[in-house]
Amino acid sequence: MFVNIRFRLMLAILITVVLSNATLAQEPINLNLEKCIDYAFENNPSYRTAQKEVKKAHAGIWEAYSTILPQVNLSANFQHAWEIQTNKVPNFLKPMLAPLGPIIPGLDQMPDFVEFAFGLENTLNYGASLTQPLFLGGAGLAGIQIAHASKDAAKLNLEEQRQGLIYQTAIAFNSCVLAQELIKVQEEALEQAKANFEIVNKKYEVGSASGFDKMRAEVELANLMPDVINARNNYQLALTQLKMLIGMEKDVVIEIEGDLNYISDEFGKLSLEDIQRRAFENRPLIQMLDHQKNISRSAVSIARSSLLPKLFFATDYSYLDMRNNYKFNLDESSKGFTSALSLQVPLFQGFKSSAQLQKAKLDYKIVLDTEKQMYDAVNAEVEVAYNLFQEAKEKYESSAKTVELATEALRLANLSYDEGANTQLDVLNSQLALTRSKLSYINSIFEYQNARYQLRKVAGELNGTLR
Repeated sequence: MFVNIRFRLMLAILITVVLSNATLAQEPINLNLEKCIDYAFENNPSYRTAQKEVKKAHAGIWEAYSTILPQVNLSANFQHAWEIQTNKVPNFLKPMLAPLGPIIPGLDQMPDFVEFAFGLENTLNYGASLTQPLFLGGAGLAGIQIAHASKDAAKLNLEEQRQGLIYQTAIAFNSCVLAQELIKVQEEALEQAKANFEIVNKKYEVGSASGFDKMRAEVELANLMPDVINARNNYQLALTQLKMLIGMEKDVVIEIEGDLNYISDEFGKLSLEDIQRRAFENRPLIQMLDHQKNISRSAVSIARSSLLPKLFFATDYSYLDMRNNYKFNLDESSKGFTSALSLQVPLFQGFKSSAQLQKAKLDYKIVLDTEKQMYDAVNAEVEVAYNLFQEAKEKYESSAKTVELATEALRLANLSYDEGANTQLDVLNSQLALTRSKLSYINSIFEYQNARYQLRKVAGELNGTLR
């Protein structure tokens, strides 16, 4: 028994090791920006909800048409009377035949009242009916107009969501690339600090450097280690945020394929007025306002229809068969065929209809007020994005020159220190300046790329990845 337990324990350990190795050996998924965007379109919850809203709006069109189309119903009703209702009525024959009493024997024994049964035990009623609205006060057509406008608005909302998702995915992806680049910069700074410490240490050993220089180089090396760790943690955080955005499971291992490069953008060379004009023409959010106005205008018509008369046509074709058994027969059933016109004239509904009409008119005015606010908001949004783009472009041009100068300054500082022309502090300051310039350079490209996507998004022209 001890051997059996020992064997099971070893088997469990072996399975655990194999599963752990399988997890560790999981192949990472390589993702570029295009793949991330495609994955986001398939899995992002908000975008999938917007897609369902479009399908829901399509179904709403047929629902709206149903209010003006005829309604045909088949019906069948079977009724069984467990006890048939009876009623007593006076026996009119007895007083009428009273003069003939001497001739008809037993006439005086006739009952004064007679009991009648109404109906039979089983009743079957079946047939078809048709109802056709002829006039609904304009509510039917207004409802159809609302349905079509809602469908178009849902499509535009989906497009707004699509461009917004492209923008958000690009930002999250670029954040991962930025984090990768920052790791490289911090690791390069760490390697430079190590190399500098080795140089100082050798000089210290031969007596050409002071103990203070050695300690300062060692402190600088120690100070850079947390920066490297922090950069690596930021990269993992950026990966997690990207996976959350595109709807990927958190335990999936991914690797980012991409880099941050400066690409001249012709779109950014347009004037602010041109981009604002294109935003008013192409932005789905602006186009949705027209449909919102149509919806509110049609809602006024529906509210007004509650004050108007309504006319319906109805026809019914049915059969009725009553028996004390279950042997129903179509040929022996009673047939009925009727048609009717029904006019409904609302006279007083407790001020409900007038209040609904007033609310609908106010909703329409609110949409008109919202339209001006929306135009102003988009106008300001484009201006902010345009200024951010120009600022990011200028930052890049400035930081690119700074990296070149800082690199040359560090080279000269190291050369001068080797020749004894300057101090260790000059070298450390040059290293710090180079690290800062590289960080500024990478961040400037990151901001520039994000500004490119933002500028197209606010103009309603973000259709995919930017080259």
